[in-house]
Amino acid sequence: MEIVDRILNGDVQAAARLMREFDSPATSFRDVITAIYAHTGQAQIVGITGSPGAGKSTLINCLIQEYRQKGLSIGAVVVDPTSPFSSGSLLGDRVRMQQHTNDDDVFIHSTTTCGSTGGLSRSVPGIVAIMDAMGKDIIFVESVGAGQVGVDIHHLVHTNLVVVTPAMGDDIQTLKAGILESAHILVLNKSDQSDTEATLQSLNMMVQLGTLSSESWRPVVIQTQATEHQGIVALKEQIKQHQKYLSTREISDHRTRGLLALILRERIVDVIDSQAHDQESWQPWVERVRQKKIDPYHAADEILKKIMKQF
Repeated sequence: MEIVDRILNGDVQAAARLMREFDSPATSFRDVITAIYAHTGQAQIVGITGSPGAGKSTLINCLIQEYRQKGLSIGAVVVDPTSPFSSGSLLGDRVRMQQHTNDDDVFIHSTTTCGSTGGLSRSVPGIVAIMDAMGKDIIFVESVGAGQVGVDIHHLVHTNLVVVTPAMGDDIQTLKAGILESAHILVLNKSDQSDTEATLQSLNMMVQLGTLSSESWRPVVIQTQATEHQGIVALKEQIKQHQKYLSTREISDHRTRGLLALILRERIVDVIDSQAHDQESWQPWVERVRQKKIDPYHAADEILKKIMKQF
């Protein structure tokens, strides 16, 4: 298959064209991804997530600089939210990484959530696979500005960075039941602010008490000030330490199961969304629920059985 050969040889134009197909609802790419997937598994995939404005893109920009100094080839997938009103999106992350656009060994692809609620989109796993097959050494995946439940990225990456800021204050306590638990490394960015010490103590206490430890790896807190390139070397070293940790262990099926669940959920949601806009598709159940002949929970169960027959 010509396009696969071109991608395996690092052809950026061929890769970009296939990525655009992934961003569309079409399914014509599946034969291609089958051929590509056999050539994946060499890249280190690093996720960066956190609340809007925490400095995720600036951190990636700094990390790209550090890794490029070592001669490594870098991929970056950045996800921005899709407007629920206009379906548009401002791909601002790519603007913030403009300094790397002329570097042939840095490939940045911007995409949107397309309505997904977990911080990624249905296209991201495929885009990451393409970059992996191209021979990228490290692939950064920046999720959309995420809240407590934006944890899909945990199933896709090897090392997950959760970025917080001192300005979050009591929000740290709120987030600990969700996104903070997905962290392998906690990055306290903008650490020149006045509330830094209190936030640092709160994060370290959660780590020491085991609140955030969902596996034998205990999360580490790294302070950074990305706009000044401070703490980036220490962060890079901690990413390296987590990679060493992974290399000494038998990796379980947990990540793969989570990735499959993510893709399956997106496919099912796509079908539900398409049928929800079809006036005729669910009309029999709409009528029965309206007439109190069936409750909405049992109606949803029957609709789900109908949907599952399509797969």
